[in-house]
Amino acid sequence: MEVVRAGRALLLAEQPQFKPHLWFVLTDPDGVPPRVVAVMLRTATRFTDTTLVLRPGDHPFVRHESSVHYSTARWFRVSSILAAVSGGRCHLMPDASEDLLGRVRAGLLASPFTVNAVREYCGPRFG
Repeated sequence: MEVVRAGRALLLAEQPQFKPHLWFVLTDPDGVPPRVVAVMLRTATRFTDTTLVLRPGDHPFVRHESSVHYSTARWFRVSSILAAVSGGRCHLMPDASEDLLGRVRAGLLASPFTVNAVREYCGPRFG
């Protein structure tokens, strides 16, 4: 079983604040070194991207309205994620359902906040 793959949900704490957020991995590992595209979920506020707002029941982690922040979508080296898991800064969460993964992917392509390079990379891979 691949630890890092499309549909995986990760509770990842990053610098500088090390506050954990849920990330959805949107692509399978690709390239040398292998990397994936992931996007962060944050509590919905009146200033957040509303392309996709999740509600309780959409994913076991979601307890209140949460926005997929497409401006955070970026590449992660698989080795960096595995190191974060080993170091206790990343925890595997229940995977996104096929439906949820499809909705998050569609939002990445639709959001005006997605970085163009990420959108162009992901578009053909979501086909």
